[in-house]
Amino acid sequence: MIDVIYKETAGLEHLNSIRNGSFKLGLGIGCDLDIHFRHKLKDFNVIAGHANVGKTLGILFYFLCLSSKHGIKHAIFSSENEIGSLKDDLISLYTGSPIKDLSVSDFEYAHYFVNEHFKFFNSDKFFYTQKRLMTFKDIIKVTNELDVNNLVIDPYNSLGKVEDIKGNTHEYDYQVMSELRMWCKNENKSLYLLAHGNTDALRKVFSKGHDFESHPMPLVSADIEGGGKFVNRCDNFIVLHRMTQHPELWMQTEWHITKIKNTKTGGKPTFKTNPVIFHAQKNLLNFEVYIRPNIYSDEPMNVVNPLREIDKINEIEKDIFNTITPNVSFEVEDF
Repeated sequence: MIDVIYKETAGLEHLNSIRNGSFKLGLGIGCDLDIHFRHKLKDFNVIAGHANVGKTLGILFYFLCLSSKHGIKHAIFSSENEIGSLKDDLISLYTGSPIKDLSVSDFEYAHYFVNEHFKFFNSDKFFYTQKRLMTFKDIIKVTNELDVNNLVIDPYNSLGKVEDIKGNTHEYDYQVMSELRMWCKNENKSLYLLAHGNTDALRKVFSKGHDFESHPMPLVSADIEGGGKFVNRCDNFIVLHRMTQHPELWMQTEWHITKIKNTKTGGKPTFKTNPVIFHAQKNLLNFEVYIRPNIYSDEPMNVVNPLREIDKINEIEKDIFNTITPNVSFEVEDF
């Protein structure tokens, strides 16, 4: 018989860490987002949002902050974005400058940093060689072989179906969510799964007389394609929203934190009217982060650009890098 009962000493390390003060919070990036959400190993995170609200760019900025501040490495499955576009966004955000304006040395260093901290799945090549879409099992199998701490799947509805999992769509999704959650715990990795809203959610707008009258409303957890099973099985649930046709707020991406499973390690849900704002700056090269005031037109407090606050290009590392000559593909050899 398989022993499935914990031993009496199980969990003692965790309890002692609370007693002796060594208990650690999740990783923050040095801004108001840390109050509501922190990156934690072994956590399964679901991010939902309407199409074209800036989900990919916003989370790339967040992951860059994690990489710059904590050295977190990511595996990115992004079937709806070209690899060149993703790298362009990452390098531009990292340097705060369009890549066409970068010096050769700054471009080489930024490209090297991105390659060191981000690995990208070539889903097109997989499709043409295997004659099928990548499944979540294909993705986690490859991820297990990579030196990364974090996996991103963007979006869920672009994955192929695992034929071994039987049942209807509802049962299938529940099984996938359960397996992804267990994978995070067993492999000591975090996962961010991106998903779209359902068709009915696209029709929901703020009511007449509201400050945001006629603009689309943020999703709630049940609005995600596939329903409540996602919020039920994940550790943390985040809704990203942007009013793309608002004349004043169209550059502000709202982060609504709707579920934090373990608040003891940091984080808590945001109030509906006070989401965390990622305010895009000129040419989408930076974000300022703050909590929206009760009156949206008021000046926010604690406005921080977390990536600019981090000493991104450590001068010692850069001096070492500049002694190395990349090849024509900007790949550093023997380093």
